[in-house]
Amino acid sequence: MSCVAHAKFEHSGIINVFFVHHWEKHPYMEELFEEEGMKNVVNIGASSYTGEFLLPQLIGGWEKQNPDIELKVDISDSSEVFEQVVNGELEAGVIGMSLENSNVHAETFLNNFDELILICPANHPFAGKSEVSINDLKGQDFILREPGSATRMWYREVLATHNINLDNLNVVAELDTYPAIIKAVESGSGISFVLRKSAKDALDLGRIKEIKIKEVSPLMGNLYIIYNTDMPMSDEVRRFLGFLEAEKPQLMAA
Repeated sequence: MSCVAHAKFEHSGIINVFFVHHWEKHPYMEELFEEEGMKNVVNIGASSYTGEFLLPQLIGGWEKQNPDIELKVDISDSSEVFEQVVNGELEAGVIGMSLENSNVHAETFLNNFDELILICPANHPFAGKSEVSINDLKGQDFILREPGSATRMWYREVLATHNINLDNLNVVAELDTYPAIIKAVESGSGISFVLRKSAKDALDLGRIKEIKIKEVSPLMGNLYIIYNTDMPMSDEVRRFLGFLEAEKPQLMAA
């Protein structure tokens, strides 16, 4: 007989990825393990970038080391993950900005893990230029991340330092995942800011182009682990956070 341990990635309530691993157990233990509430579970939140690009790389290693623990990852924007941790719906989260309050602690997980870049369609007028002025972005068709996204907050602040706000852009869409934004840019819908690693394949294939902005220095981002200090941390979540710490070199090299 066998029972199943799995890692489940959920995006706005929709299961995106489902990994399954089998191992042998006594029939009685299988029935006991599968009863509701009897499984050991790690239930964490992850921002879009973390849940879509980073954590899936680690699933194989996690399941080999922890075949008795089910990993559930709820993917949403950084602000939503923070609220879920505040409310005790999640024990911990990995997000793209440092958010804290009286009962949630944030600590840096990865420093300078990726670079925020501006991308455009391969046939866009910007594509043939070595760089553009930040004022050239005014009036451009632009694809935004959703409100609450760390990426959106980040580039909104960068634009604001040059007296540009989102109203100065011709916003054609707001999308909540990097793959959706990159596909929209590929199709010619507009330009957008993304994290470089999320766009690597499309850049390598020449489907989109990176745009250098003359007035803006390279923008490197951090990832943060947050957890609720009013809740006792389960052994399973503590084990998962230790696993993430050990996998830092792999994540930075990805």
